[in-house]
Amino acid sequence: MTELFLEPAPTDKHLQRRPDAGKPDVVFSLPLSMPLVLDLDGTLIKGDLLYKSFFSILPVHPLIAFSCAGWLLRGRAALKRQLALRHRIDWDRIAFHHDVVALARRENAAGRRVVLATAADAVLAGQLAALLPFIDQVFASDGEHNLKGSNKANLLRRSFPGGFIYAGDSKSDLAVWAHAAGIVTVNASETVRNAAQGLRKPMLHLPGSPRI
Repeated sequence: MTELFLEPAPTDKHLQRRPDAGKPDVVFSLPLSMPLVLDLDGTLIKGDLLYKSFFSILPVHPLIAFSCAGWLLRGRAALKRQLALRHRIDWDRIAFHHDVVALARRENAAGRRVVLATAADAVLAGQLAALLPFIDQVFASDGEHNLKGSNKANLLRRSFPGGFIYAGDSKSDLAVWAHAAGIVTVNASETVRNAAQGLRKPMLHLPGSPRI
């Protein structure tokens, strides 16, 4: 099993590396009613689906960049949707962070719901989630609204008023971690990890090792 690296934090009493007798094998001892919510780009997978979709189209439609400029005028969510509708991504070549997958599988097996919440377009997020049987629900950008930062935080707060655990990798995820009951950082910079630790919540750090 992939080794998990625990980030020391003032509230590490809420972290559970090994189960007690009769208890499920979970990393966080937070209630199983709280879902584990995964970011996608840079967290569940290596890289960004926006760029992957663009470069998958480029060899066939080399003038796609001109169209992108027009779509971007309608907003980043609109750009993502148009690229998603035209993408030629080979899903077999997507590199998953296997330590994040291992965590999600373990938590799901213990009875915790696993949710994908991403700023990637819903077309792509849905196709990727279909490859992963442990994903129970997907939230994603819809062509009009870009599900990132405070937008994602507000949606998760409304959807899970009882709390949630959130796994992310970047500065924009701090807005979500501010409202999460538990924090998982994935291949995050020292600056992001320090800022997340400053929220004084149960915290876990994963190195984000890609599949070989």
